[in-house]
This record gives sequence, structure tokens and C-alpha cells, in this order.
Amino acid sequence: MPTHVVLGATGGTGSAILRYLLSSQIPDLRINILVRSKSKLLQAFPQLESTSSASISIFEGSISNEDVVKACLRHAETIYICVATNHASRKVEVAVTTAASLVAALGHLREVDRPEYKLPVVLFNRSLSLNSDAQLPIPGFVKKFTVFALWLIYEDLLKAGTIYEKAEKDGLLTHITADPPGLMDPERTETTGYKFVVRGKTSATINYADLGAALVELGQRRKEFEGTTIGISATGPVRVDVLSNLWIIFLGLKSRLSPF
Repeated sequence: MPTHVVLGATGGTGSAILRYLLSSQIPDLRINILVRSKSKLLQAFPQLESTSSASISIFEGSISNEDVVKACLRHAETIYICVATNHASRKVEVAVTTAASLVAALGHLREVDRPEYKLPVVLFNRSLSLNSDAQLPIPGFVKKFTVFALWLIYEDLLKAGTIYEKAEKDGLLTHITADPPGLMDPERTETTGYKFVVRGKTSATINYADLGAALVELGQRRKEFEGTTIGISATGPVRVDVLSNLWIIFLGLKSRLSPF
């Protein structure tokens, strides 16, 4: 029975992944979900307590809670990293904390379960702004300004990526780095289309719903993409929320320039 683990399922990305998994035709599907608030999750997904299409286990706790994380990751086949933040600060360590906790938990499980331990694939959600092979359809100075403003977030992601790369070399997991463009419309539930881009032009934005579907597909095609970095681009319409994204950039720039 394939076990898919969603770490952080109440945000835009986690909700999109969970929604797509629940509507998928994956046979004998088991979903383990780690959230800070079970009540908040069930408010958004009341069907989790009554669904018969998949076996659902909900784990409530922080990503830093070693016992909860180990229980959630046991027998994991595919792990979706959805613990993230859009708000830059000098203390942002969300990605690094998540990576360190996940790797530590898998290390313990390997010691307990070997030789039956099986390598899970980790879907690590990053950003196309950090992908040198992708060509975002925006002026170069705009990309450089955005990276500068949000560097504290990107730096956290890069450090987390290093942790996953080392864990892969140590034979603890395999991982796929997924680089989407700007994420839009978290309330939308219908997909409008996406494609994978190894090199070349991409879209500037993508719907959360399409990102969720793309990440699940990458997990299903793990043998093809393990150990790679892949861009994700929209092929359908995307409703762009300019003000929200400008606000995120403004807060990031403020944190970057602040001496405190």
C-alpha cells in the first residue's frame, strides 16, 4: 500500500496536493498528514473523517516534534514538503528546520527497520527564481530585484536543499527539487494545465491547484526524476494577484535592508 506523506496540509500547496490525492485513482492509497491544527484541517477537508477512497492518518504537532514526525513518516513512499513561508525575516529557518527534522526522523527509522527500510522520495518545493536553466518571462532586472528582496527565504531553501542532497548521498532518501514560478489563486480547486521544463522558457505564474497536481505526478514518476531539478510551468490561465505579491516583496525588502 503506497503511503504518501503531506507535511503541512493547510497551506496553499499542501491543500492542493491533498485535494489532488483524494481525487486521484491511485490504488490502495494511504495518506499520512502532519499539521499543527487537526481542527483547522478538518474544517477545510471534512471528508477526511468519512472518506473510503483512501486510508487517512492525521498527526497533530510541530515539525520539530521528533516522535510525531517519525510516526508520520513510517513506511513513507512519497513525502511532500509543504511547510513553508512567504514572509522573509532574518530568522527564517522554516525549510532548514523541516529538512533537519525529516532527515533525523528517517535516520532513526532506517536504524529500526533495516534491512527492510525503503528509500522514500522527497518532493522539495523551491522556486524558479533559483533555477539557472529556466527562463522566466520577466525582465532580468525584475528577477534580480525579486531575488534580492526575497533572498532570506531563498537562502533558507538553498540550505535545505543541501541537507536533502547530503541525505541522498548517504542513502537515506531520494529527492526531486520542483521549481515553480509565482504561486497564485490558493482558493482555486480546478487545474488549468501545467508542464515540466528542464531547460527553456516558463510561465511567470502558476495556480496552486496545478502545482499540487504536478507534484503528485512527479511522485508517481519518481524513477524518471529522482535526483533532478525540474521546472514547473503553467499552460492554462492564471489569475494573478499583483497586490499580494507586491506586499510579499515589500516585506522581504524591508527585512533585507533592516539592520535588526
